Amino acid sequence: MKDEIVAHSLPTSDMTVAEVLESWPETVSVFQDFKTACVGCVMAPFDTMSDVARIYQLELSEIIEALHRAVKMADQDGGPATD
Repeated sequence: MKDEIVAHSLPTSDMTVAEVLESWPETVSVFQDFKTACVGCVMAPFDTMSDVARIYQLELSEIIEALHRAVKMADQDGGPATD
């Protein structure tokens, strides 16, 4: 599955939360901004981004666009910040 994720340059609606967070750690803030409990959730390996939108009554396109912005911003800045 990891090879399939690498083939994607941006998160998609059919990816699980865990796949998104593992591939793009810079997206943690997006999940927090949308007031989800996805980061650290035991369902993260199973719930897709479509599931997240349905569960939290969010517009799927809005959360996907926010994830894309976070990834693109990190790419421009040279990657996620690390301590």
